[in-house]
Order: sequence, then C-alpha cells, then structure tokens
Amino acid sequence: MSDTLDLKTIEKKAFRSVHQDGLWDIVIGGIVLSYSALAYSTDSEAFPLLRFGLFLVGLCVFELIFWGGKKYVTIPRLGLVKFGPRRKRRMLTMTIVLGAIVLMQVVILVGSILAWRNPGWAESLGLVSSNPDNERLLVAFIGAMFVGPSMVMIAYFNEFMRGYYIAAILSLAVFSLIWFGQPIYLVISALIIMIPGVVLFVRFLHAYPLPPAEDSHD
Repeated sequence: MSDTLDLKTIEKKAFRSVHQDGLWDIVIGGIVLSYSALAYSTDSEAFPLLRFGLFLVGLCVFELIFWGGKKYVTIPRLGLVKFGPRRKRRMLTMTIVLGAIVLMQVVILVGSILAWRNPGWAESLGLVSSNPDNERLLVAFIGAMFVGPSMVMIAYFNEFMRGYYIAAILSLAVFSLIWFGQPIYLVISALIIMIPGVVLFVRFLHAYPLPPAEDSHD
C-alpha cells in the first residue's frame, strides 16, 4: 500500500514539475496580450485589419515560444514523461467538463445575442433594464464567466496551482474591459501573468542545466 502511495506521490511531483518552466504563464499572458489588440477601436477603416493581423501574429509567436520552449528547453532538461491510465482519465474528464462549459457559454452567448437583436422579446422575459449601467454590468459579468470557469478547470485537472490566480486575474480583466471599456486592463493582466512566468523560466534554466553532451548519447 505504501509503495502505491509513493508511486502516486512521485507521479504527482513529476506531473507538477512540467509547470516549473513558466511557459504556461508566458503563453496564457501572450494570448491575452494578443487579444488586447482586438479590443482597441478607431474610426480608421484600415485599422481593424491591422488589429486582426497583430492578433494572429501574437498568437503564432507565443504558441511557437511555448512549443519551442517545451521541445528545446524543458524536455531536454526533464525528459519526456509518460503518465499512467489514471492521469489519462483525468485528462479525458477535463476535456468532457471543458466541453460542457464551452457549450454552456455558447448557449449564454447565443441567448445574449438574441436578446440584443430582439429587445421586445428580451423585455417580455424581463432581461432588459431601463438602466444602461445594469445592462453593462450583466454583460461584464457574463464576459468574466466566459474565461474564469474554464481556466479553473484547466488548473484543477492539470494540477496547475498558479492557474487559480490566473483565472481570477482573467475574470477581473474581462469584467473591467467591458465595464470601463478600456483595453488597457487586458494589457495589465497579460503583464501580471507573463512577468512571473519569465522569472520562473529563468529560474528553471538555472535549476535544471542541460546534461553533459556525452550523457545524452548513453
């Protein structure tokens, strides 16, 4: 029994060790920073194309940083770890739960759009308020609920402890973006998430130096 517990403890430590490189923090912050380009608006007709281009470039750059970092920095230092059936079941459960959350979010989004396009129908259901601030508050709350629960689920099933505070930051950033109408909140949240990730990445490089070249060929 103790041997089984020891193996579970070792597996848990090995699974959590893959988050020590800070790359998840960097890529999540980078994605949020990329989305901030879409949040800025202007009267120029050419600017929307520029915003979308910056968004796509940002996504590609940070995804390359993540996968390149995992392949050329993390794996050479920690090795490629394969986990057992229990861990795979957790990942499958996460996929199912996230799918349910996304489906719920889509239903809420479609309902919000229908209410916006059909004010008479929305008013009959009591979804329309005479106070614009109340409507904006509701939209801000819905927006925050789009990102918070999903990030919490990812953090829970991946045992990514920093994911919980990242979920709180993202929810607050989206809420502030909608409530105040200022994309700067996305930029600030992206930096709050990314900077600790960069610090962790530097520490990871010092804590796990590359093994000698001759060892890699043994």
